[in-house]
Amino acid sequence: AAGFESDMTENLLRKIFAENAASNPAVCFLAFGEDRTAPDNAFIARFAGGRPAVRSFQSSVTPPIGKILETASGKPGLLIQIVSFKELISGTFDVVVAFSNLPPGHDRFIYRIANIGGDWIIRSRKPA
Repeated sequence: AAGFESDMTENLLRKIFAENAASNPAVCFLAFGEDRTAPDNAFIARFAGGRPAVRSFQSSVTPPIGKILETASGKPGLLIQIVSFKELISGTFDVVVAFSNLPPGHDRFIYRIANIGGDWIIRSRKPA
């Protein structure tokens, strides 16, 4: 997970949380890679005190009702999976992100992000 736990990923996730604010998930669960590797506690701590609450996907269960629920509270949440990233040129990446609230086959997007003056900006978002 260490390769995913960067300032770039943190900033991308904060922008994704803002995009999803309208759906108002109480909690977002994070996973990295195709195999859903759990982020470490230090990375999760970067989001402490924010809204939505951020947890490792290991703090969730997926009962057969099709929702992701927080194990401790039973609150429904959203799983955001940073699947992969590829550097295109220095400071510009394509990041594949999957969302649990979308139907299979329509649940992945490619975010093109760039570091401009020290700030990570989303340049585009398109279906994967």
